Amino acid sequence: METISVSSKLKNILFVDSDRGLMQDIEDYLSKNKIKEKYGLEFYFAQDAREATKELARLKIDLVISEIVLPVINGYHLLELLKKKKIPAIAYTMLKNSEDLSKIASFDIENLFSKDLTKFEDLVQFLANHADYKADLDRVVKDIQVQVKSMSEEEGKTQAKMLQCPRCHTILGLESHFCNNCGQKIIKPPKKIKLKSK
Repeated sequence: METISVSSKLKNILFVDSDRGLMQDIEDYLSKNKIKEKYGLEFYFAQDAREATKELARLKIDLVISEIVLPVINGYHLLELLKKKKIPAIAYTMLKNSEDLSKIASFDIENLFSKDLTKFEDLVQFLANHADYKADLDRVVKDIQVQVKSMSEEEGKTQAKMLQCPRCHTILGLESHFCNNCGQKIIKPPKKIKLKSK
């Protein structure tokens, strides 16, 4: 089995995301493809910023990959903490508007990936094959903006529809009445009804 050499600095990676389904898919992918054995990359997981902080205190983490949309404490606070601790971070997020992308890039992160445009498997291969994974973020942000705009208008509208809990900011199904994470009742704005003239 061929082993691809990676930067000796990059061994322990903390992945932070509240999507349990995605976490399970990632764990299955890592196990099935023997990522640890092939590339020497050990992945740890946290579902929110508090859990991530505990893992950072417990483990020697070389890189954090985090969603920005997190329950209770958003990912911006986590990026601020990582910046203070001088721990490299990559944003792997569903956010895609210009303001969010620019704000994420301002935290001096290593790189930025859109979930819409980059599969996690491709992100792992990128890390395994690039000892220097720091990017020119101005270019990356512009590339993401161009790619998102190039999606068909209908696809863009479909992907833009989402429901978020007002209390803990967990992303919910469009038909949710209660938040699965904190139990908050979800109050939706009334639908506008168009009257047809006879």
